[in-house]
Parts: sequence; C-alpha cells; structure tokens
Amino acid sequence: MADDVEQCRAALEKCPPDHSDRSHFLDNLALSLRDRFTQRGIPSDLDECIELHRAALLLRPLGHSNRSISLNNLAISLRDKFTQQGVSSDLDESIELYRAALLLQPHDHSLRSLFLSNLALSLRDRFTQRGVPSDLDESIELHRAALLLRPPGHTHQSDSLSNLALGLQDRFAQRGVPSDLDESIELLRAALLLQPHGHSNRSISLNNLAVSLSLRGRYTQHGVPSDLDESIELHQAALLLCSPGHSERSVSLNNLALSLQDRFIQRGVPSDLDESIKLHRAALLLCPPGHSHRSDSLNNLALSLGDRFTQQGVPSDLDECIELHRAALLLHPYGHSNRSGSLNNLAISLRNRFTQWGVPSDLDECIELHRAALLLYPHGHSSRSGSLINLANSLRDRFTQRGVPSDLDESIELHRAALLLCPHGHSVRSSSLNNLAASLKDRFTQRGVSSDLDECIELLRTALPLRPPGHSLRSSSLNNLALSLRDRFTQRAIPSDLDEAFSLFLQLSHVSHAVSRDDLTAAKSWATSAEKTNHSSALLAYQTALKFLDQHVTLLSPSSRHFDVVSMATASLAVDAFSCGIRHDALTTAVELVEQGRAVFWTHLARFRTTLDELSMDSHTSAALAEEFKQLSFRLRNAFDQSTEDQSSQIRELTMQWDDVVSRIRMLPDFSRFLQPPLFSDLQKAAEEGPVIIVNASQ
Repeated sequence: MADDVEQCRAALEKCPPDHSDRSHFLDNLALSLRDRFTQRGIPSDLDECIELHRAALLLRPLGHSNRSISLNNLAISLRDKFTQQGVSSDLDESIELYRAALLLQPHDHSLRSLFLSNLALSLRDRFTQRGVPSDLDESIELHRAALLLRPPGHTHQSDSLSNLALGLQDRFAQRGVPSDLDESIELLRAALLLQPHGHSNRSISLNNLAVSLSLRGRYTQHGVPSDLDESIELHQAALLLCSPGHSERSVSLNNLALSLQDRFIQRGVPSDLDESIKLHRAALLLCPPGHSHRSDSLNNLALSLGDRFTQQGVPSDLDECIELHRAALLLHPYGHSNRSGSLNNLAISLRNRFTQWGVPSDLDECIELHRAALLLYPHGHSSRSGSLINLANSLRDRFTQRGVPSDLDESIELHRAALLLCPHGHSVRSSSLNNLAASLKDRFTQRGVSSDLDECIELLRTALPLRPPGHSLRSSSLNNLALSLRDRFTQRAIPSDLDEAFSLFLQLSHVSHAVSRDDLTAAKSWATSAEKTNHSSALLAYQTALKFLDQHVTLLSPSSRHFDVVSMATASLAVDAFSCGIRHDALTTAVELVEQGRAVFWTHLARFRTTLDELSMDSHTSAALAEEFKQLSFRLRNAFDQSTEDQSSQIRELTMQWDDVVSRIRMLPDFSRFLQPPLFSDLQKAAEEGPVIIVNASQ
C-alpha cells in the first residue's frame, strides 16, 4: 500500500502543472491515499486525499467528460471523513457534490445507478444524524430508482436490494409502519439468495436479515417467536463466517449479542442476557482504542449491563454501565454526530443511579448532560421534544429532592415547549400533557396558586381520551386526574369535583387484564381517598386493589428486588381491607380479603407451592399452559417496566394473549379460581374442627 502511494506521488511529480492528464494523476494519488486510510485509519491520509480530489475537480470544469467522476470521488472522501470525525458540514458538502454528479449522468448512463446509490447512502447518514424524515424518504426513493437500473443478473443487484432494505428498516424504526419492515425482510431474503456459501458478503447479508427479523419479533404485533429464533440462527451462521482475525468479527459478535438481548426481553431466560453480555465483552476486546467501532461497542455493552441491573438489581452492573457510557462519550467530542446520543445515555444511567441511591451529584451531572444534549437538537429536530422532556423530568426530580423553586419553574417551561412540539395526533402527546400537569400540581402543592391546579386538571382531562380503555397507561391517567380533583375539593369543597374523582376511580374496577404497578398504585389511591372522605366505594376499592396485587405479584420475577418494592408499597393493604369490611358489616368479604392478601405474601416469602407450581405438575396440557403463562407474564412485566405511549399497542396485544391463557387455565378441573380471590365457603372448611380466630392490626 505504501508502495502504491509513493509510486502515484512520483508519477504526479513528473507531470507538469499544465499537462492534460494532470487531473488523472491527482485522482490516482488521492485514491491510493484513501485506500491506505481505509486500511490504517491515519487521518492525514484522508485530508490529503480530499485536497487532491479538490485540485482534480478544478481541472475538470463544466463540460469536461470526467467532471461527474471527480464530483463523486470528492463526495466519497468527504463522507468517509464525516464517518470518522462526525462533522456535519462534511456530510452536507458530500450530498451537494453527489447531487451535482447525478445531474451530469443521463438516465441511460452506466454509472447512474452507482451515483443514485451514493447519494441515497449519504442522505441516510444525514437522517441518522439529524432525524429529518424527508432525508430518509428521499434516500429510499433513490435506492428504488437504483434497483430498477440493476435487474436480475446485474453485479450490484444484491447491494441495491440490501441498501433499500436498510432504509426501510430505518423508517420502520422511526414511524413503526409494519409494511416497511415486511418489505425490508423480503428484500434481504432476495439479497441473501444472491450471496451463496463462499460469497465474500454473505456474512453481512446474514446479519442484515437477522436484524430485520429481530425487529419484527420484538416490535410488531404480527411478529412471531420464530422470527427471533431465526434471527439468532442467522447471526450464529454469520459469526462462523467471521473467524478470529476477520475484520467484521466484532460487528458479528455485537449483532448476535443484540438478538439474544431481544430474546431475553421476550422470554426472560437469564442465560440469554448473560451470553449477550459475554459476546459484547468479546466484541469490545476486538475494538481497541482508535478502532472505528469502539464507541458503539462500549455503548452496547453498557446498555446490556443496564438491562441486567433492571432485572437483577446488582449495583456493580449499573456502575460499570455508567463508566462505559463515560468512555463512549469521550469518543464523541463536540461536533461528532453521535454526541447527543452519548450524552443522553449517560444522563439516563446517572438518573437511574440517583433513583436507586439518592446521591445528589448523580442528578446534578444528569441535568448538565441533558442541557448539553438539548443544545444539539435544534428546532425542527425529531428528537427535540424528547430532549426537552428528559431535562424537564430531571429538574422536577431535583425539585422534589431539594425544593428549589427555580428548578420547578424551569421544568414547567420546558414541558410547555415540549407540548408545543407534540400537536394533535402526535404519539407522545398524552405523556406530554401528563408531564406538564404533574409539574403544575407540584407547584400548586408548594405555593397554593389555584390557577396551577385548574390548569393541571384541564390538561389531564385533555389527556384522558388519548388513553382509552385498554391503554396501558389509562389507570395512571385516571389516578392523576382523580387525585387532582380530590385536592381541589379539599381546597374549595365543590361537591362535583369529588363526585367526578370517584367516578374516575370506579372505572378501575372494570379492569380485567394483566395489571401493572401503575394499576396497583391507582387502586391504592382510590382506597386511601375513599377512607379519607368516608366514601361508600371504599370496600370495592380494597377488593380491586387486592385483586390487582394478586395479579401483579404473579407477573413478578423470583428476584427479591421486584417483590420488595411491591411488598413495601402494599404492606398494610390486606389488614386495612379487613378493617374496612368489618366497618361496613361485610364480614365474609373481610375474611376473603385478608386471606387473599396474606396468601400473596406468605406464598412468596415462605416459598410455598403456588397454584402455578401445581398447574405445571398437573398434566402435559397444564404444564404447557403454565409455561405459556410464565412467558407472557415476563414479557408483560418488561413491557410495563418500559411503558411508553409507543409501546401501548404492544402491551395491549400481550394483554389479550395473557387474558386468553388465563381463561384457558380456568377451564381446567381444579383451577376455576386461578388468580381469583378465595371463597368464604372454601375458607370456612378450616373451622370444621374448631374456631379460627383472626387478629387484625390496622390504622
């Protein structure tokens, strides 16, 4: 490679400045320098390459037969420089040069498909950096045009199929239209057929198809479990083609790790997540300091460790996750296209650690990182609203901890700005309305200004229809609005506010699907509010809360961390329910409720055999239903833990499947009361040989 560069340099030195072929010699030296840069990654080689291409272009004015070639060469080198250094202006210039080159290529020119493809790839890069949807749409249309010029038998048809597929994959990730992902999968299957065993690009094609199948298995309603299994098999096949020493081995290790991570999220087998982390560690070892993929590898390992911390609660996983995100951020200096993502990842991890252990410096650093990220999302960027919300929520956390009024005021202004970017029909509008309402209510609590509470209530009323029955966050919306109305009743004693509050709480009793912690929290709020106001719905509130508790504990993993959170929050629920039953002269109901609550905790704490254990041992059919129930429960718990507006349709689909398997279990002999409270008539049998005395201690 060094010989090539020196030979080209010597040839250029012999060529006089006014020689007609000088542009040709300039290009040759530039191309040899770019090849050496690709091999060794020395930035000065690429800088010199670009200057030589500029010089060649000056010697090929408009009308020159090779001007389009010069434009294309300079554009490619500028795109390479952007990929290495992340400077936006390099990518912008690259795109303009590609456009100019394409205009010089007639529709029947042999290089037109190449120029279409190059421009499309640069537009996709710019979409990745700035999130402007029109760049991605144009990129996809250009790839379609290039594919039409590469019919079956064309040497680059597989490249065009893959490029178009990856653009559609990106658009699915942004907008969630399943047809884009389905088309992507079909195109990638076609590309793989053109790259049989022994083809140099087969491992890349296997990886691309595997990624699309993994996306469909995880994010779409019509994705099936076999999509993820096929994805993992394809990644494993690709890894076999990237033996130690292969330049793409680290990418292949990383892709297999991500698919195992997806399968863990879907099915909850801990070994999948552990293996994913091992593979990410192996990939990182192949990306030493200076490697172009090192920052991606650091980030992926950090995210996997974050997932394991969420599942198992081991502090060292979160600490290592944070240090890896710090290392990734150092590789994304000011001006780098991925800096904003790195800032956000580190900020979110620090906020998670603050939530766990309450160290103020973690939250302060989190806020400064979110401020820095927001500066990188100008007006018009698709991620600006999310960045505003992240900063606003962190400032609200700090207000909650320290009570500094300016933090809360700034949080409110940021939430107002975010709401303006979430117009009617926007996927996160209801969350934005709820966020602003929550901050206004905090300010009302602190300062007592009635207009803040009134605006809070109006915002929550606007948000509620955006979360109709069946929406995963509806209970949270019902609870927020009901509590705000109750607070206004406390302040002004308007009976209609209290009536409306309890009409909202009463809707919780109709929830029949698998419940989240939000559902349980809302039912607890109902019971507390009914006790405070001596409302007639108190006993129904306790019945609903204990039903939710029973179901929610069933969704939890054996991890004591998950159970401890719920048990602390609901410690007195059963004894308070018993007390309420006695006060309402509903003695048999009181006994049923206290036994239901007692059973939930003692079954877990004493590791008693559960109904689910009995189901697993009953018969082959029962065991299959028990396994299906466990997998759906795990997927629901993960979905609830990460619940967002965008995931609501996925949660709704999982909930329908969960309801269906519960119904089938209840049809089995001896399991008709599965996940339902015990009947007094059954409990009464315990008193056949003498009285049973219940001692209750409740406020």
